Amino acid sequence: MFFARLLDTRSAMPLFVIAIFTAYAAIPRLVYHSELPDEYFIDLSNLALVSCLAIWAGYSLPLFDSRFGPNARRISINASWFHGVVWTGFLLFLLVTFATAENIPILSAVQGASALDLDAQRGAFLKGRTGLEAVLPYLGALLVTALLPYSLVHLFVEKSRLRYLFLAIFLAFTVSFLVKSLFVNAAFPLIYYLAQQRKLTIPRLLPVAGVVLCVLYVVSKLALGETASAGADIADNQGLADFFKTTYRASGPLDFVVWRSIAVPIFTAADTLRVFAERFGEEPFWGATSSLIAAIFSLDRVALEKFVYEYQFGLNELANSNAVFFTEAFANFYWYGVVLFSMFVGQSLRWFRMSDDIGFKALWMNYCFTLYTAGLLGTLLSNGYSLMFFLALFCSLRTTKQPVRPVTSARAAQT
Repeated sequence: MFFARLLDTRSAMPLFVIAIFTAYAAIPRLVYHSELPDEYFIDLSNLALVSCLAIWAGYSLPLFDSRFGPNARRISINASWFHGVVWTGFLLFLLVTFATAENIPILSAVQGASALDLDAQRGAFLKGRTGLEAVLPYLGALLVTALLPYSLVHLFVEKSRLRYLFLAIFLAFTVSFLVKSLFVNAAFPLIYYLAQQRKLTIPRLLPVAGVVLCVLYVVSKLALGETASAGADIADNQGLADFFKTTYRASGPLDFVVWRSIAVPIFTAADTLRVFAERFGEEPFWGATSSLIAAIFSLDRVALEKFVYEYQFGLNELANSNAVFFTEAFANFYWYGVVLFSMFVGQSLRWFRMSDDIGFKALWMNYCFTLYTAGLLGTLLSNGYSLMFFLALFCSLRTTKQPVRPVTSARAAQT
């Protein structure tokens, strides 16, 4: 019962606000006043404080509650057809992607490739595609971040015979090119589902957590390659200030995971503000950080995340350094963007709470995790959440199986 309530969508907004406040408001100020007096850490903290208040405000507005009422008219979608289209599309995507890839990073890692080579291969695996293959990274983001997890949860609800096979294929793909964040896109929704089914008890959580940590450890160790042992030689000479810099050398896979999870998102957000101020003079981009918006309004595309990576590590055409969503909002529309983007995030978290679709509700951790380290525009347009919100507001899957209700429903949430 504890995990069911902790992971329920009614906890999504407060947990996300706590995470944003802790990581981007409290820690930057602590680091600034202790060992790293970087003014952009203070700017980041101020933005985070405003964002937290705006998220709460947006969450409090009952703008679309009627769309989740019993009398709301919805487009009915046959669940079998939906699953068939999603997984057939994914299998075709896998076939094309692996057949046309020059290298598969995980196989190269097992064969002893260096960390530098693996980094280049990860970038080329999807982002480096040209011509018709340039659609692959967008298709992959749409499938892996939203559609596949949504469908997978429904397959478990329906007790489909294919659910474990599809789960195995999904997990294999998420670790195939050593991008650890993809793995959680499969793990988080199923953890939510288990929690709502009262199956996520302490005895069951331990092996689940053990599997997740082992996968992250192994993937990190493979990704580090030969640099892991080299980092151990200088780890003792590094302090708190070093921990929040790109020059930090991890002493091993576990240290690397901690650094990537805690420090990298924070100093990347601060570096985004730095690049925006020092390279672009804080001239707003008016949405030009999004390829789609730039094309629609005939704006020059600004690949801010690439400029941030260049500042941090040097020029690399395939690499990006993405930052928390409100830094993108500030770069595009100043403080107005921070407030409006954050209010939308709060409102969308309310939709997760109000919905009775357990597949949609199971995506709330994926959604928050993405926004924690990436922009809202890309999350909506490239990662497929605009489609998921359309499904949640206006559609419903039609299945012959009895749906599984989460702990709270839209009607319970209103009481």
